[in-house]
Amino acid sequence: MDIAGLALKVGRNTKMMIKGCRQMEKFGKSQPVKRVEDVRFLTGEGRYVDDIAPTDALHAYFFRSPVAHGVITTLDVTDAAEAEGVHAVLTIEDLEAAGMDISMAATVLQNRDGTEGAKPLRPMLAKGRVRFVGEPVAVVIAETLNQARDAAELIAFDVDDLPTHMTLERGGETLHPEAPDNMAFDWGMGDEAATQKAFDAAAKTVSLNVGDNRIIVNAMEPRGCYAEWNDGKVHLANNG
Repeated sequence: MDIAGLALKVGRNTKMMIKGCRQMEKFGKSQPVKRVEDVRFLTGEGRYVDDIAPTDALHAYFFRSPVAHGVITTLDVTDAAEAEGVHAVLTIEDLEAAGMDISMAATVLQNRDGTEGAKPLRPMLAKGRVRFVGEPVAVVIAETLNQARDAAELIAFDVDDLPTHMTLERGGETLHPEAPDNMAFDWGMGDEAATQKAFDAAAKTVSLNVGDNRIIVNAMEPRGCYAEWNDGKVHLANNG
């Protein structure tokens, strides 16, 4: 290959590398990625768990607490269990009687002093007490969703109200015995001793409380799933 041919080949390779680098720049930094699913959703072509569930699947509907905090004094599901199309109405007592682990998993953080943060029992269904509006108390399983929803209206439920705690400040009515001051954990980052030393040596210091916006993700479909038995095995499908 002569010098001119070599120069042409090197030039082409250089252009290809530069072009490749420019393409990767889009994904190498915090840049928006073009959405590709909008047309499918906006034209009614979205695929959800309800679209792939078996035609004879039973449906579950959760009866939830209408109050923020209180001790459960009445929970009677007799009428709901006898409603049309209902196969079962389950409470926390039913789950415990079946030997199930009723607790939901959660990440426990360490406090600044090395101790563990609060890790109270978080039952799948309310156990003796409700601690927030919408907490699941019972689940109705029926042949259709409407039947399950209608049966839930027949559940007799009453609570003795307790004071609520509506802020992020410590104190107030205790929600969990494991966190008597309603503090989940005391967390920090960085060199606390060095930071305190710098403040102590400063001529002046200023302190302020900064409120942060709450961020919540509202998916078009919440966590849904369906399960079915097949040749002695259970097949579970859920949304991704």
